Amino acid sequence: MPETHYFFIDECGDPEFYGKRKKLLVGTEGFQPLLILGMVETPNRKTLQKAILELKAEILSDPLYNTIYSVSQPDWYFHARTDHSDIRHRFFQFLRQFNPSELRFHAIIGRKDLGIFNRKHNNNPSEFYFDLVSHLFQEKLNPGHSHSIYLAGRVKSALHKLVSSIDQAIENDAKKKGLEKQDIQYNCSIEPSYQMPELSIVDYFLWALQRYLLKGEIRFWQSIEPLAGKIVDLYAENPKVYDGETHLLRLDELKPPLNL
Repeated sequence: MPETHYFFIDECGDPEFYGKRKKLLVGTEGFQPLLILGMVETPNRKTLQKAILELKAEILSDPLYNTIYSVSQPDWYFHARTDHSDIRHRFFQFLRQFNPSELRFHAIIGRKDLGIFNRKHNNNPSEFYFDLVSHLFQEKLNPGHSHSIYLAGRVKSALHKLVSSIDQAIENDAKKKGLEKQDIQYNCSIEPSYQMPELSIVDYFLWALQRYLLKGEIRFWQSIEPLAGKIVDLYAENPKVYDGETHLLRLDELKPPLNL
């Protein structure tokens, strides 16, 4: 029986350049200058899930934390953007106990450059989105393993679009290896983040990476950077690849610089 690898996928930002009536959004208030797709890869989903649930139970039993309003709500789950700073601190400390053999974070950073969007993606958000998805799955799946892919059910893009993009990306990657799509064993499902604790991990990685890229605050990203696998700045000069060991992502080395 082939070994199973697990992938948890989420995103931040959106693929849109135009609003209603084809109004250009670039440069306007609220425009999202980046679309980032993130993936957490692990060979041991059960261990990861057990650890998160134990952390949640510990927090819920501790009066230092369980009186925080958001934590006291019956539907609370770990979510970086809305979590109290004390909870966020606990979760980052939790992530730092893992090593790269237990989990890896991969991401594709898509700069929303209007020139590239017009030239490469034909002014089509779906083509832009698929370009990121296809790079996210490059060299990730192989015929020697079984693969389970879980998508966060709260992502902003149309979920059927994401699923179809993943199917197409896997098929394209298989062809490059001289394989057929059916040679790659995988299943793909959409799960609500509050029902699948593992999705909170990719959410926290994305939050930390986005915060560094947009606000320049490195401490959260740097604290978990050793778990980074392949981080691709897709539309940089000669698509730049970073990792958590020898090629660290740093704002002052991005070319061209992020002008946000």
